[in-house]
Amino acid sequence: MAKEAQKQQVELLTIELGEDTLNSIKEKNAKINDIVNAFGQIYLRKKELNEELVKLDGTLEQAEADFKESNESLREVLNSLEKEYPRGQINLQDGTLTYNPAIKEQMQAQNANLASDNIEVVK
Repeated sequence: MAKEAQKQQVELLTIELGEDTLNSIKEKNAKINDIVNAFGQIYLRKKELNEELVKLDGTLEQAEADFKESNESLREVLNSLEKEYPRGQINLQDGTLTYNPAIKEQMQAQNANLASDNIEVVK
């Protein structure tokens, strides 16, 4: 014998909420919606800032590379001037270089002596 399924009925009642309760729920719901909206705005702003930081990092890396290249180029020019005008002093405002020719002659003599001392006689 097959058992017959029993149907149950559930009775639902609808009641009217008090105005204070309803207003409280609406206020809390509106506040939650505002907070969710703020989360979205914060997320978007954070993403924008992170993208800007990435761009700034790239700009910083390029500036560092430019600085290094310019610094090396300046050193090359200064080293070249130092060989030609030892211990010279550059005045960038006047565009002049002041040096003692005696120091240059002394350094040339020292270099000549070193070169002659390093000559090896082979028999």
